[in-house]
Amino acid sequence: MNNKTRITARILTIMGVLMTVAAVYLSSGVGKLGPMRSEANSISKVNGVWIPFPGIDGAFAYASSDGVFHSDCYSSDGYYVEANGLRYLTKNILGAVLPMRNTWLTAGESGNFDIFVPGAIAVQQTLSTGLKNYRTLSVYSNYMMLSSVANTSNGAYIADRLGMYKNSDINGYTIMVGTSIIGDRKAISGAIGNVDLIAYYDYEVLRFFTNSVCRNGDLLAGAIYSHWMDANEQGIKLGEWVRIGDTMVRYIPGDGRGLYEIKPAF
Repeated sequence: MNNKTRITARILTIMGVLMTVAAVYLSSGVGKLGPMRSEANSISKVNGVWIPFPGIDGAFAYASSDGVFHSDCYSSDGYYVEANGLRYLTKNILGAVLPMRNTWLTAGESGNFDIFVPGAIAVQQTLSTGLKNYRTLSVYSNYMMLSSVANTSNGAYIADRLGMYKNSDINGYTIMVGTSIIGDRKAISGAIGNVDLIAYYDYEVLRFFTNSVCRNGDLLAGAIYSHWMDANEQGIKLGEWVRIGDTMVRYIPGDGRGLYEIKPAF
């Protein structure tokens, strides 16, 4: 048996063991992975293989050769394993289908923001259906902006609510938050003034921003949300870099707005 044959045989043996493990631990249904180890948001990668998760199209669990499933970590091929132990091939955020990234998209790599246009168009179509003209997502050469429009007796009033700007100084981005994220505290009309409905769309646009550039977009969006709403469970700090998954974040206060600078951690 030559070396190539031996290596192939060993890989097949490992795969056979892992598939047996998958049958044992995944057959009982969604959310039951058997032995699972959280890597506590570790930078280090875990060696293992992806196993299709039954019942959820495009979802995979990640297991090492000892039969242990891993969560909140990074795979050997660079993808983030969610806290629930899964990775999804894509995420549908307000109609935009985003392939899951295995690298951070830096400001230099993003180039002109035209790359975000297809996703933004899908998001805008959903916003138009759900909120009519009250929320508008626009893409410019180096930033995206979610704005609100309210018709008053003095004409239309436009306010910037949520934005993501290219920040070449840090090879990353600045996310501007100018809304409570849980909705505007005013009634625009009986249909559009629903706080919970506005909250849903605003937070989903934030998820669209973060998932477009980093591997753990939901983790990052949740951290920004938690800080902005004063819970700050992930410990974002004023003017000091803090790592959230694969992203370094620091907060800079603005005039009634929050600025979150983000850049790759590794």
